[in-house]
Amino acid sequence: MDGMIEVAEDSAPKDTRFSPSRWAATEKARALVEEVRSQLLSYETKFHPRKRQRRLADQERFDRIVSAIVCDLAHCALTAPSTWRHISLSKRESAQDGASFMTEARIDIIRWMSEPEMDWLELRKAAQVRNPFGGQQSTIRASARLRRYMEDLEIGLEDLGRDPELLGDPVILRGPKLKGQTKTLPVPEGEPVATFRSEMLRLNDWLARADIVCDYPDEHGRPRDTGDRWLRRIFNNGRLDEGGRLYGGFWQSMGKDARLEDLTIGEEPVVSLDFGQCAINIAYAEMGAEPPMGDLYLVPGLEDCREGVKALLNAQLHRPKELIRFPRGVRQLFPKHYKVGDVVEHILRHHSAIRSLLHAGFGIRGFFTESQILMRSLLELMDRGVVALPIHDCLVIALPNASVARDVMQASFKEVTGALVDVEVDGVCAPMPSGGPWPSMEAMPWIRLQTG
Repeated sequence: MDGMIEVAEDSAPKDTRFSPSRWAATEKARALVEEVRSQLLSYETKFHPRKRQRRLADQERFDRIVSAIVCDLAHCALTAPSTWRHISLSKRESAQDGASFMTEARIDIIRWMSEPEMDWLELRKAAQVRNPFGGQQSTIRASARLRRYMEDLEIGLEDLGRDPELLGDPVILRGPKLKGQTKTLPVPEGEPVATFRSEMLRLNDWLARADIVCDYPDEHGRPRDTGDRWLRRIFNNGRLDEGGRLYGGFWQSMGKDARLEDLTIGEEPVVSLDFGQCAINIAYAEMGAEPPMGDLYLVPGLEDCREGVKALLNAQLHRPKELIRFPRGVRQLFPKHYKVGDVVEHILRHHSAIRSLLHAGFGIRGFFTESQILMRSLLELMDRGVVALPIHDCLVIALPNASVARDVMQASFKEVTGALVDVEVDGVCAPMPSGGPWPSMEAMPWIRLQTG
């Protein structure tokens, strides 16, 4: 390994929560954990001798706490070395994030690891820290000593795994947004949640075992955590038929160009498959109407303002009331003398068939339909042995599987909505990481290749 990455404070990400789900996935990582564990036991014997030996269950719990702390500190050191992890040292909290093994014993372990004789971590106690997650929590990060051991053992992100049992429910229900904030609500039992959860668990297990590689660092020079693949399906407004989009996965935080240029699936370059003008096509399908021919964002009288029409039309789909002013960032997409009422009227005339869905808050229901289409596509592709990475209304696919994925996505849209839709496919014309050429495009002329 080339050594730990230095990151300037102003470009570093924010502090994050400690995750007890991390564990040692390789012999190298287990050797690091064992070094810390054995030294902690020696420290305890010298400075805090026990009257009696730990019971086997208690010792196993002790060992797992040490493993979780070491592995999460190592993850933080590799991905965001200037940041800290928030963790509660309060005795009132008997466990951390659903991890029953993170008992009160974690408090002594963390304190001992921070002592000069140990020097495995840096500790900032709660009174010294402003906690964005509510209340007061202490923060920890890897010490220089722990980082040196990581370098000596050449620890990388591939050495750190995650326990899926501790990654939380993949189905999340959020309440209505109030003053820009939403609360997470209890997820009801029974159907349709049982099906949603079963599908997500299958998908997450499939992605966890997939050959997905990204050897290129992010824009700050930090390695990407390609093991971050746990997806959650988030529903909105306290309803299970609104929202439902998939969130999570390291690829979702990447820019489109970076995904197309830097990712490989099964050692193959990737392409991006998008449903063409998905939200509007779903709205037309909802009304059982045929959309106008051609580009749906090209409205007569507003042909030179396509991007503005796109932004405004999508706002109309989501807003519960008629627009009386341009949404933020949209005004500059139209000539100065254009009034929002006139633009809205042009759009309503051209898309009269879906007029009742505009300014009616349909967008969040449209998201549910979109998410059902994506889930159907993902599950069908999984059954065919094809890995697909979702990004809302888009899938990232290995290039050789582009044709089958395109067919599956179009069939899924038809099955869910009853309508036909185009699937747009983009790729980057760049050599594969190994230096080899792209496969022949003769069989897939509909892929738009950008110059990378």
